[in-house]
Amino acid sequence: MTGNSPEGTLRFAIVGENIGYTLSPQIHGAIFRKAGISAAYEIFDVNRGALASTIHNLMRNYDGFNVTKPYKADVHAMVESLSQEAVRCGNVNTVRGSRGFNTDYMALRNIVAPFIPKTSGQQAIILGSGSAAMTSAIALSDLGMGIGIICRNPEAGYSISDRLVDLGFREAEVRDFKSNLPIKGYVAVNAISSGTFEFPAISCKIAINFNYGERGTNFIKSVNGMTTIITGEQILLEQAIEAERIWLGKRIDVTWDEVNHG
Repeated sequence: MTGNSPEGTLRFAIVGENIGYTLSPQIHGAIFRKAGISAAYEIFDVNRGALASTIHNLMRNYDGFNVTKPYKADVHAMVESLSQEAVRCGNVNTVRGSRGFNTDYMALRNIVAPFIPKTSGQQAIILGSGSAAMTSAIALSDLGMGIGIICRNPEAGYSISDRLVDLGFREAEVRDFKSNLPIKGYVAVNAISSGTFEFPAISCKIAINFNYGERGTNFIKSVNGMTTIITGEQILLEQAIEAERIWLGKRIDVTWDEVNHG
């Protein structure tokens, strides 16, 4: 699969599997308009068998691209070099040339930092054990929080805990959803990509949701006591802005109103 952008137009893309719902083309289109740039942003919805050839094509022929589920860890191993945060997180969601970056980490730090006291020592509960959970665990550890991981695959949860220890943080408390123990923390993060997962009751002050739109409603309905909600739309927009900063060399802020009505 190859792009077909007009000659002279910058070429960008997103690659993932079953991602027809993605809002990334609209967001990046708004940034291109605001910056006065002639650019195209395409969707590469591919199965795993086509991933390697697709990534090779994008690194060779495109000006930059994003990576989404379920390939962030795969692409981490395919690029030729990695930024510091991509090395630490073990996954990549933005590529320029053949260098991988993690703008999910950047976005989460940018958005959450103002709400977390630097000496808080509070607990963050992360629901899930995939790439978004790993990135969240490292970003929130960097903000001084202890980490708890609740997931359907405890072995993957322990891998995140081991990574935290390797980076000099405290090990995470890991438990299975089946434990039926209360889920309570200062921060709760939904890093489960399924929009149909049924969450137990969750108590927290700050709720962070990586899902957006209708796919994000189950988590929010399960949360009690929250004073701050950080939505998947906020994370998606901020990570796209950070990706464009990497690709274009400058930060171009846009709002959802500009995305929807630009």
